[in-house]
Amino acid sequence: MATVRIDAARLGRHLGGLARIGLHEDGSVTRLAFSLAEMRARHYMIHLLQRAGMAVHVDGIGNVIGRVEGGSRGAPAVAVGSHIDSVPSGGRFDGAVGAVAALEVATAIMEAAVPLRRPVEVLIFAAEESSRFGFSTIGSSAMAGATDPERLLNLTDRNGERLGDILARFGIGGEDISAVRRGPGEVGHYLELHIEQGRVLMEEGKPLGVVRSIAAPCRLKVSFHGRADHSGATPMRLRRDALVAAARLVSFVEDVCVAERAVPVVGTVGVIEAKPGAVNVIPGEASLWIDLRSTSLRERTGCRDVVLGEASRLAAARGLTLEAETLMEDEPVDMDPELCGLLAGIATEHRIDHLVMDSGAGHDAMQMARIARAGMLFVPSREGISHNPREWTALPDITVGAQVLLEATLALAARDA
Repeated sequence: MATVRIDAARLGRHLGGLARIGLHEDGSVTRLAFSLAEMRARHYMIHLLQRAGMAVHVDGIGNVIGRVEGGSRGAPAVAVGSHIDSVPSGGRFDGAVGAVAALEVATAIMEAAVPLRRPVEVLIFAAEESSRFGFSTIGSSAMAGATDPERLLNLTDRNGERLGDILARFGIGGEDISAVRRGPGEVGHYLELHIEQGRVLMEEGKPLGVVRSIAAPCRLKVSFHGRADHSGATPMRLRRDALVAAARLVSFVEDVCVAERAVPVVGTVGVIEAKPGAVNVIPGEASLWIDLRSTSLRERTGCRDVVLGEASRLAAARGLTLEAETLMEDEPVDMDPELCGLLAGIATEHRIDHLVMDSGAGHDAMQMARIARAGMLFVPSREGISHNPREWTALPDITVGAQVLLEATLALAARDA
């Protein structure tokens, strides 16, 4: 049988059609989860799935599932997917590339009338971004049974609206949300194509990345409490300046993370708050939020302990009190080695120069790896820009990734259950 090919022109049209939903004049896209824009995008994708001939179902958390049946009854599905929600004023490729590529994979298979032993599913996950509810990968977490359903339903946005109420308003939450969880053997493999959102592939000059592991964050809130005093009347030796301690800790986080280690750790202090916040008052309180990430739980935990130890030392040395809170501590996830080999082998067969690499950002694949063998591909992001109107990935690069995705899907769907 001749190789089934991705239709690059159709892929580009569908990606462009999706990009127009939630588009702003500056070229940015805003499709917050369960907003009107995201719901329009959802209906657009449902229309395309149905037009291609797939049976479509929306589950109780809002995941869209398109299905192409296989010949082996009850066989575990080969699932392909991503998300279509965005951050505020984000780009047109994050998530969308994987969702549209999954649609194109299934469409190409149906057009070619390829006989399948196992069913193929297109999964468009709800609320992958944390922008609205402060909780990421909601749809895939529910499907994988990674989070208590009631906790998900009780998540609130900045306006205090419960996710459960929002789902009911759109007529999505009609079924028991616990039924969203896929049972053992329902999904055998999961594949996801995504833009890299960094510049490793661009710097290396590679058109494709095969992801071997997904890093996970440990997030800390560290607060120093000192004494607010007059900035002019208080001698330097008598000060209990909380912000100076916080500033020293910011620099320390960088020093710890740039140190050479077996597996890299990255650290970011993204937010600092100082109170009372007046130019002529010594800050009596300073809080900072620290994000540590690595594909090695051991290395990340070691960095966390060293950072918290330094925070304690700084507080003691400066007569401050310290509060330290762990906000989240997820575990890194390895992709399935066999799938990594399959994806790399297809790339090698087609002489596609590729890089086996890690992902610093989280994705739905890390949740699906709980219930299926998961694999992931990256295509380059121009200048490494993402979550930004300037986010860009060229269509030829997307097509290369989608073709490898298609051939991997066909190989898996041809296997016996």
